[in-house]
Amino acid sequence: MQQSSEITGLPADVRPSRPSQEHRAEVKRLTAEILRLSEELRRATSRANKLLNVSTALSEARSVEEVTQAVLTKGVAVVEAARAVLVSCDGDRLRLLGTFGIGPELEATLSNLTLASEVPIAQALRSGEVTWIESGDDFRHRFGGPFEGFGELDMQTYVATPLVHGGETVGALSLHFREAGALGAADRAFTLLLGQAAATALHRARSYDAAQELRRRAELVANARAEVLGVVAHDLRNPLSLIVTTTELLEEEDLEAERRRKVLEIAKRAGKQMNRLIGDLLDTVQLESGRLTLVLENIDVAMLFDHLEDTFGPLAARNGISLIARRPADGLTVRADEFRLSQLMGNLLGNAIKFTPEGGEVTFSARREASEVLFEVSDTGPGISPDQASHLFEQFWQARKNDKRGVGLGLTIAKGIAEAHGGRIWVTSTPGAGSTFSFTIPAGDRA
Repeated sequence: MQQSSEITGLPADVRPSRPSQEHRAEVKRLTAEILRLSEELRRATSRANKLLNVSTALSEARSVEEVTQAVLTKGVAVVEAARAVLVSCDGDRLRLLGTFGIGPELEATLSNLTLASEVPIAQALRSGEVTWIESGDDFRHRFGGPFEGFGELDMQTYVATPLVHGGETVGALSLHFREAGALGAADRAFTLLLGQAAATALHRARSYDAAQELRRRAELVANARAEVLGVVAHDLRNPLSLIVTTTELLEEEDLEAERRRKVLEIAKRAGKQMNRLIGDLLDTVQLESGRLTLVLENIDVAMLFDHLEDTFGPLAARNGISLIARRPADGLTVRADEFRLSQLMGNLLGNAIKFTPEGGEVTFSARREASEVLFEVSDTGPGISPDQASHLFEQFWQARKNDKRGVGLGLTIAKGIAEAHGGRIWVTSTPGAGSTFSFTIPAGDRA
């Protein structure tokens, strides 16, 4: 008590002063600021470690698929985004690689992205600069139109960054955040670092995938060569053996005239069979190498149908099949190579007649649709099951199914000819009710 009295008795100018209210408030404010900075430092350190893990994962990713997986899982976690979109860019072509946190309906819309699309990720690609959008209202004002009706515009902050490596734009990354103003200085830095790492990884992965594709194609070519050799060895052997046998028979001096004539017919058929097989193999090689030469001119479709009817009418009659030509309107033309177009139609008509039972019908027609002419060959044959239809245009598919009526190149060649003209070919079929093969060829000049 004595000590307390002594202190109290000190002069006023030397007594300890009590902290003012303003001082206590300043201390409290500084303490809160230190705690905030400490938390930010802790968060930044944690995110830096996560970003290091992402960079490691991206450096180890070899394929585009692996890069996409790393960006949309570990990368999104680093920047704490609620949604993400990753696209690959090859010139003017965009390809959606993947999304995170986006519903299937909106993802289906994003899969049709083009450079002209009015969305942040396309804008970033067009401008070559990062697009920052810091409020949901701003997003809805600028980009709400393309997404109207999807009900997924619940984000508050958006960023879309082009992915550039070595001066080449390889893709773009879009990130969506639920918090308003989520992109502070540190957030922007981490987002840009993630974009740089993703760009490097995507560039490398595309090169890896391209090398893999080249390797796959080389393997396909090697397999195709082996398959061609097998076809040549197997399918040429039979007609060649017939020619050798008939030649030996023709050497017999006492062979009857009628027998000699039949033997010669057998040899001629065997020779034609060999010639057609060799022609098919050569056509296949030309198509695969891209060296199929087309001599384009305006072809009168009605005249083409007359020639086809003259050629295949007798064959259909011998098989008890009705061949029906639905001639197009006068003046319908296509821009095509006449020989190759006749070959395409011939392959389809030959197959239809071959597989249609006696008493059936084969019909062929053509009509103009916009800038193309649609050709159709229909039959009343047994039809094709869906699992078989998916293989019809593959090389040697009939041969692999042990179909002795062909080596399985006719439809492959038909597909190649249609595509070489800039058209397409497909089949629709119902098992037990027949098939329709359709293809398109660019229309010619109007008469």
